Amino acid sequence: MNLFSVRPAAPLRNGTGRLFARAQTADSVPAGSAFAGPTPASVSGLAGWWDAGALGAVLDANGNPLVAWNAPAAALADKSGNGATLLPFHIAADTAPATMMAVPRVNGFLGAAGSPDPAIAQYGPTLDPDWGLSLARFDLGSGAAWTLYLVWTRPNWRQGTIEVDNAPIPLIHAMATGTTIIEAGGPGGGGLTLFPGTAASRGITATIERRHTHALILRNTPGTGVDVWLDGAQVASGVANPLPASAAGNVLLFHDNTVQGSAQCWFHEAACWTRALDAVEVTTLVAAQGRWVLGARRGVNLLVMGQSNAEWFVQAGGALALAQGVAWYLGAAAWAATSLPAGNVVSPARYSMIAGHPVSNSSPPLFPPGAANGTFLTNPGDGSSPATWALGPDGQALSAYLTGSQALVPAVDEADIAFLLWPWSEQDSTMPYANKTLYKESVSRLAALTRQMLGRSAASLPLLLWSAIPYETDQGVQMVRESVLDLSLDPAGNAVIFVAQTADSNPLNATWDPATGLFSGGDPQHRDQPDLLRYGRIGAHAAARAALAMGLSDSIPAAAVPASGLPVAGGPSITHAYQAAPDQVVVTIRHDAGTDLRVNLQAANGAGFAVMDGGTVANPGPMIPATAASRVDATHVAVTLQRAPVSPAASCLLYYPYGSTQIGRGDAVTDNLSSLAPPAGWSMAADLGAAFAIDMPLQATAYGVPLSTTPG
Repeated sequence: MNLFSVRPAAPLRNGTGRLFARAQTADSVPAGSAFAGPTPASVSGLAGWWDAGALGAVLDANGNPLVAWNAPAAALADKSGNGATLLPFHIAADTAPATMMAVPRVNGFLGAAGSPDPAIAQYGPTLDPDWGLSLARFDLGSGAAWTLYLVWTRPNWRQGTIEVDNAPIPLIHAMATGTTIIEAGGPGGGGLTLFPGTAASRGITATIERRHTHALILRNTPGTGVDVWLDGAQVASGVANPLPASAAGNVLLFHDNTVQGSAQCWFHEAACWTRALDAVEVTTLVAAQGRWVLGARRGVNLLVMGQSNAEWFVQAGGALALAQGVAWYLGAAAWAATSLPAGNVVSPARYSMIAGHPVSNSSPPLFPPGAANGTFLTNPGDGSSPATWALGPDGQALSAYLTGSQALVPAVDEADIAFLLWPWSEQDSTMPYANKTLYKESVSRLAALTRQMLGRSAASLPLLLWSAIPYETDQGVQMVRESVLDLSLDPAGNAVIFVAQTADSNPLNATWDPATGLFSGGDPQHRDQPDLLRYGRIGAHAAARAALAMGLSDSIPAAAVPASGLPVAGGPSITHAYQAAPDQVVVTIRHDAGTDLRVNLQAANGAGFAVMDGGTVANPGPMIPATAASRVDATHVAVTLQRAPVSPAASCLLYYPYGSTQIGRGDAVTDNLSSLAPPAGWSMAADLGAAFAIDMPLQATAYGVPLSTTPG
């Protein structure tokens, strides 16, 4: 089976062309996170020691220590002082390998070295299939006494290759004899195998996790054999070493000297001794492993459902960016977005997204019961509760995509699905406002049926929804915005608003002037790809908070997440609207993680602000657009209206925005989050790229804010 998921679109690869795109300083780790235990240097007689967990021993092309993460690395210095430098290894002569990089936060707050490939094959990160490390002239012979120590992270099965995707991965390989010393099993099964392919081959663990961080100690005693410890537990003793008495030569880590022979793992730490450590020394070395989070590691996968804007969201890289941001919060080892548009597979129909189709056929005559093009749920039209509705043709295609003998998503990938992600509101927002209850209940029903397909409960699988995008009908858009907020306030449904403002976007392929914020043309029914990608990055904060609340932390515990300085609510929000003058409203804004307000570009001309002069969404009064807005102080914005309302203040409602109004990219009031120093160790921009440094837009008003005659 194959996992159909997202390759990041070009916008995700802007800058350096890599997922890891911006430097992080050496000291940007939380205070008190340093490990106080022993190190390999605590064991005498080191022949070599290499450490990529922190900067200082990772070298640039000039042989100087790197001073920042996410930078090209040319070698790993020998911290033992013996000059045994670890160098990148590859064998392909016809293609250039991906550059070795020093990257942060691969294991908790500790980094790693490896060669990430910017093109995600299935799961991020994808690592180069022709990269390893080479140690010169170390004797692994049976007659030599030696000890090797290695810590690594496998973020996923091998991927992006044909020949070896399902093969075991080499961890240590002796080039002198062409012998792999130890390997770890791949998706076909198997654990750790010592001396695979030789007469002395010994399986030393039955299984090993798909993604993991492990610490390995190998000790050879002439005349006795090889002893092995995994994560501090001895798993083999006295295994005959099949190598000649002397087998001095280069030793490869994570490569077996074959085409596409890389293990596709991150390197953390290694050390070696030209003697067999005694029991006390092994105990000390095991204690040094306390620096690392060892064992099984988590992947963060999103199941994306929806119609055409969901497809564009995936194409733009928004879903993958969201998953990566959640993984960053949790300290997870991998991230992915699982989805498939209709049309790729004909029989049986299998997909999770289909253009133009809403949640249910509740907007006749567009989608009458039994329509050939179908919907995810079928409303039988008999007045029954949505809680009883069955899956429509699209829902059945989703079920076939996820379950059954012809499912396209393997169970092992489904187990990683952390969220249902619905960037989805367009066709549903053409329904009349009176359908609000029906719409909310149909969302809950489809979410419940989808969770059943995955064998999950609402409590264990959150539903991510965005605030409705600008679409055709004002009342319908407002109906969906209100519904999304209502659903998020019901703990039983476990729904989370991952993007609380979507009107600060342009139509797909619109012409946009970044100097003025003005746009023209484009397809108004679809959001532009740069905006969709930005929504993925913004949405990671709210989604991660939901994951943390569910106990899904991996190598970074939830308790380590700072109590302040990072978004929680998805951006600043309006809490009060004071009619300070007949045509002026002073808006009070509550900050999330920001400390000040920015009134940018067309925001200064009042873009998005409007007052309903009496009435309700169900029976709207006249809308009075704003003509200007200005910052009053860090929590207030003064909004000037086109005219004064006729109705009393209490009968007027402030919206930001109302219905299908498009504010436009760069034209929203925002906070100043991107200019603030984040808590130490918690800079998304440093770790994931400068594009993650975002001023959070003012949240959309799901419900209008009544005007008040008293200041707020």
